[in-house]
Amino acid sequence: MKLSSKGIYALRVLPHLARAYGQSPLSVARLAKLEQLPVKYLEQILGTLRNNGLLVSERGKRGGYSLRIPPEEITLGRIIRAVDGPLAPIPCASRTAPHDDPDCPYEFETCWLRHLMLRVRDNISAVLDQENLAEMAAQVHEIPKVSGSRQAQ
Repeated sequence: MKLSSKGIYALRVLPHLARAYGQSPLSVARLAKLEQLPVKYLEQILGTLRNNGLLVSERGKRGGYSLRIPPEEITLGRIIRAVDGPLAPIPCASRTAPHDDPDCPYEFETCWLRHLMLRVRDNISAVLDQENLAEMAAQVHEIPKVSGSRQAQ
């Protein structure tokens, strides 16, 4: 598994949304400014997270993004899978992606490399699926707590 820039950026902006949970949505421009990220690229990432059921968006002057579900219910594994796909380091070790590669010379069920990568995948999943967004947001001290009824955008 390699965490892409999309995955890294998602993990950088989601603590802001976790801290704003239950309050007004945060605009893409505000999130991009807080993390010094390109607005257009961040729009794509937030759209992906919305399409995967993690965020809701509101249009208009007071619009923006909010978490669809409480941050305690969103694991880091779920975030990364939504943005970057399966956690498996090779395709045949994925639980969700198809694993029939006609070019692979090894027997699927007995391949030593696949079995090794299954253990790697399981360990990665064990860590990322135990950590949730609320815990991550609490550990990130430099994020200003959203206060008041309306966050500056």
